[in-house]
Parts: sequence; C-alpha cells; structure tokens
Amino acid sequence: MTTSALDRPTAPPPRASRPPAEDEPAALPHWACQAADGIDLESLRDRVIEADLAAAFDELRDHEAFIPALRASVEENLWHLRDVLSGRTRATSVLLGEPVALAELQARLRLPQTAVQRSYRVGFATMWEAWSERLVAQAEAHDVPRGESLAALRTMTALLLRYQDHVASRVADTFARADGALSRSREQVRAGLVRHLLRSDAPPLSPADLALLDYPVDAQHLAVLLPGVPEGAVRPHLAALRDATHTRDALVHPVDLSSTVVWLAQPGCPGWRARAADQVVDCLRVQEVEACVSQAAGGLDGLRRTWAQVHDVQRIRTAWAPLPPDRLAYDDVSLEVMLMADPVRARAFVAAELGELGAADALAERLRETVEASHRFGSHIVTAEHLHLHEHTVRNRLQRAAELLGRPLTERRTELQVALRLSRVLAQGGV
Repeated sequence: MTTSALDRPTAPPPRASRPPAEDEPAALPHWACQAADGIDLESLRDRVIEADLAAAFDELRDHEAFIPALRASVEENLWHLRDVLSGRTRATSVLLGEPVALAELQARLRLPQTAVQRSYRVGFATMWEAWSERLVAQAEAHDVPRGESLAALRTMTALLLRYQDHVASRVADTFARADGALSRSREQVRAGLVRHLLRSDAPPLSPADLALLDYPVDAQHLAVLLPGVPEGAVRPHLAALRDATHTRDALVHPVDLSSTVVWLAQPGCPGWRARAADQVVDCLRVQEVEACVSQAAGGLDGLRRTWAQVHDVQRIRTAWAPLPPDRLAYDDVSLEVMLMADPVRARAFVAAELGELGAADALAERLRETVEASHRFGSHIVTAEHLHLHEHTVRNRLQRAAELLGRPLTERRTELQVALRLSRVLAQGGV
C-alpha cells in the first residue's frame, strides 16, 4: 500500500482516563481502547469506500480525480476516529484536511448534497459496525462482564457519533460555501442551463435564461468534444476554431474535470453546414489536439443530436485498433455508430463474414488493412503507395486474404467492407 494516513504510527492508549469535556462522552476502558487500536484499517478503508460508492457515487467509480480524493478522506477519518476511540484525542479537536478537500471537489463536480450526506451516513455506519464487532470480540476474549461490555459499547457509539457530527458539520459548511460560490458564477449558471437544454423533456428556457446563455439555440450547431482538454484550458482552442470556421457564437460545456464540449453556431448557412466539420478537423490537426466532431444540425434538437454524436464518436475512437485516430468526425464512423448499437450481433456478423481473416493476430491484421485499402483506392498501385509496400506484396496479401476468407474478395463486397470496418472497433472488446 502507498504511504497514507493508515501508515501513521499508533501511540499507546493513555494510562488513565482523562476527564471529559462538557458534553464529551467518557473515555473507553483500557481493554476497549486496545480493541479500537487493533482494527484492520486497510481492510476497513476498502469496505467504507465500496459502501460510499454503492450508496451515493456509483457513476464515479472510474473518475480519476474523485476516487483518490475519496480514498484520502476515508483514510484520514479512520485514523482520526481510531485516536478518538482510543482516547488519544477529542473528536471536537480534530483538524480536518482531506475530508474538506473532498467536499470542495464534490461541489465542483456538482454532486447533490443529499448524495454527500448519504455517503457519510453509510460510511460511518460501516465504521461503527466494524469497531463494534471488534469490541464485542475483545470483550468475549477477556471475559468482560456483560454490563461493562454494554457500557463500553454505548461509550464507543457516543464517541463515534460525536466525531461523525464534527466531520459532517465541517464538510457540510465547506460544501455549502464552495457550492454557493460556484452557483453564483456565470459559467456554472450557463452549465446548468446547458444541462437543462440537453434533456429531451426539458421545457423551453425563459427569455432571461436565453439572454444569460448568450448562444443562439435556433442556429446551426456543430459540436466538438475535446477529451483531453479541461474547461479551463479550452480558450486557445476555441479562439482557433472560431477563426477557422468564421463563427462568432460558441458555447463551452464541461463534460467532466478533464474533457470539454464546444459548440459552434452559425445562423442558417447551408454552405457552412457542409464544410464546417472539415474546417474543424483541419484546425485541430494543426493544434495537435484529440477531438471528436459532430455533423452540423439545426435548432434545439440539433444541439442535442450533436451532443449525442460526439459521445458516440468518442466511444468508437477509444475502441479503435490498433491505434485510435487523434481526430475523428461523425461522418467518418456513422456506419460503425449505427451497427455498434448492438455489439453482440455486430461481433457475430464480423465473425461470419471474415472467418479466419478476422483472427486476432498481426498477420490477419495486416491482411485486413491491405484489403480495406484496396477497396478504398481500387488500384494495387495506389494501395501499395498508401501502405508503403511493393505492388507484388499487395497482390500476395490480397491472395492470402482471399484464401483465409474462403471466397474471392469480389464476392459479398459490401458485407466484406462493413465487416472490415467493424473489426477495427471490435478488436479491443468493442464499445
């Protein structure tokens, strides 16, 4: 395990009980302090994290920023609570670091406060269960009288609840302040309006909200997903996209902490609609940034459709084998998006059409690449130039591909082309 709060040394419990502060629960007896110190914090940490995720944050299991922050917060709480139960410190004197940092992150992620509160209730219930089981086992091992055991269990519960109240109040205050500050910012308000617009059942925005949004919802929209660019770093890319597409109106919306969608708008311009995606791809190629680009579509329905399209393209792009293209437009993979709506049937189709040519090895992959290029260019010479091969090598590969396929490459040509395209996104497990 990496260095963490759980690695901090455990001091011995005090020899004598300290007098409790006003309204502070009495200290646990020595045998109960030993039980508290003997808990397996590493195992308990994992139980608490899983309980928190299952109860409130299941959709964030793979979030790169949230999971480390949650782990650090749980570790710090466990370490402090162990000291509280063992009598080394008072609950109300604990200074919190990681739980406060987690609350600020939760506010930035726009998580509901009810989810935050639920996670703390479930997490501390898991802690109480573990420590109470440990205390009961210690009492039985030392033949502690039943009355003394029950008194210790009540004291332990009171200490844990006192610490829980201390943490929950600090976390709630931090979350409320951070959430309030974000909610007052114009960017957060606009983000809320965008989330509203993206709902298929959302009522129309009021004139005041439309003015605050400052983006023509009824225009032609083109969406650009920048999967590696957080909202705070999108400004130079947006400026370049505006210049390349000759657009004034744009809308920026964070997908998460590390990716952003940018919409470009042009009121009723058919020519712009036809060339905008190519202009965007060319611009982003110069900037060497990864991107997914939608088709252009009009009105509120178009805004929603372009949002769905860039996410569909990203799913195809991340599944692309052997290496995903840095930039990919919806028009390039609309067939894959449609057919991968049913991955099971798509995989069965590819297996049936390609046979041995669909094998997951380097030779079959080279042959599929050659066949696909041959279909695209229609000439052995051009295919050889494109693949940087000798023309004889291309001919030999195509002959070998036909042998593996079990039929001439000219038979079921359309089905073969579709299967070859699908094989690229199924090679790593599909989407």
